[in-house]
Amino acid sequence: KTANLAAEWSTDYEAGLKQARETHRPILLDFTGSDWCGWCIKLDKEVFAHEAFKTGVKDKFVLVSLDYPREKSKVSEAIAAQNATLKDTYAIRGYPTILLTDEQGKPFAKTGYRPDGPETYVKHLDELLAVREKRDASFAESARTTGIDKAKALVRALESMYLDEDMVSRFYSEEIKAI
Repeated sequence: KTANLAAEWSTDYEAGLKQARETHRPILLDFTGSDWCGWCIKLDKEVFAHEAFKTGVKDKFVLVSLDYPREKSKVSEAIAAQNATLKDTYAIRGYPTILLTDEQGKPFAKTGYRPDGPETYVKHLDELLAVREKRDASFAESARTTGIDKAKALVRALESMYLDEDMVSRFYSEEIKAI
């Protein structure tokens, strides 16, 4: 990331999870190819490098950048190994992929590059935070009910998220079984 944002973004996923749990904030995972992916570079320059983004997300998210550069010296071997594992875990198929996860690393929304600058992007992220609220409300409802009502609440929770079927099946298998 740009120098003025370096302190804001972590490259250590486990440290990000720990911080998310301590601060009760979701994680914004940026899967990027910083030195080869044109859309990633645009997202960095047009959104992440701006004060409006930094200010707009600072109390809302833990920021974790997972870079897959062509120039291997840009990341340590440990970070490269971590990132390779996370690419598989989250079934990342393209860059940039922006995942929003809860404090346990369970994704609830997925996005990527969007035009129109940092203010518009922050507004988009706020809309995606509302997805988590819907998910959590439906999960809470499912915990209070049984039978078909429980199943319906679980379906609502799973359908409320901006995720593909593969990601839902990877991270919400218990809920799928319960349905």
